[in-house]
Amino acid sequence: MAERAAFGGQRAAVDAGARRLRLALAVLLIWALIAFALALQGYLTARSAGRPQDWWPSFGYSLAIFSIWAALTWPMLLAVRWIEARALGAALRALLYAAGLAVVAAAHVGLFAALYWPLYNDGGRIASRWAMGEIMFVRNLGTNAILYAVVVLASRWSHRREQPAPAAVGHLRARRRGGVRLVALDEVEWIGAAGNHAEAHTASGAILLDDPLARLEQMLPANAFARVHRGAIVRLDRIAELRSLGRGDAEIRLRSGHRLRLSRRYRTAISAWLSGR
Repeated sequence: MAERAAFGGQRAAVDAGARRLRLALAVLLIWALIAFALALQGYLTARSAGRPQDWWPSFGYSLAIFSIWAALTWPMLLAVRWIEARALGAALRALLYAAGLAVVAAAHVGLFAALYWPLYNDGGRIASRWAMGEIMFVRNLGTNAILYAVVVLASRWSHRREQPAPAAVGHLRARRRGGVRLVALDEVEWIGAAGNHAEAHTASGAILLDDPLARLEQMLPANAFARVHRGAIVRLDRIAELRSLGRGDAEIRLRSGHRLRLSRRYRTAISAWLSGR
């Protein structure tokens, strides 16, 4: 049994190493293709303008630029995963990503100047690596911002795809100073959006929860809760009346007397629950 577990651990390590190698090769290939495409665009644009340029020096310069991007991609992926793995508010995440742009743009031009200044110093007219870095930072800030945004968005998408679907819960975690309050599902009548979080509405009042509404929709048991609007989830057995408003919309009256709007986009879940009663 121990040998089987050890073998399984070795196999997992080998698979993880193979995945990292495939990712590294994919990153190199993508940046090489981007370098080729931009070099080709510059080459054809120069020819059409009557200022033909040699292909290989142009392609070599493009490869040099994007070799730095290839080197920066892995640290960027790790940084995005670190940010996304933490329950940070939207404002703090935006601040971190904005700071990341400044760091990555500076790192890109700094590494390029450090490595390639002897080759691309314009025949000695760019006096130092520092001078090259200053020139490149201004000239390439827009392009670097676009490429940075593409890498960040792709990394966020990949990270979220890898996350397992949340398991159904028997209670909700509420925010409370100095500790955590657990709210039993039986206490909840409906849940409303509250910025980056959500509020559970109970007989004793509204309680601020740790999770946003979209995540709660995945976590809550589908046979007991349903999304009725982009800003609300309702406990099905608390529905007292459903009244049509026309055009597929409806109004839900809960047992407490509270009223919620049912959007036609989310009517399917309610209809399935009603048909099963």
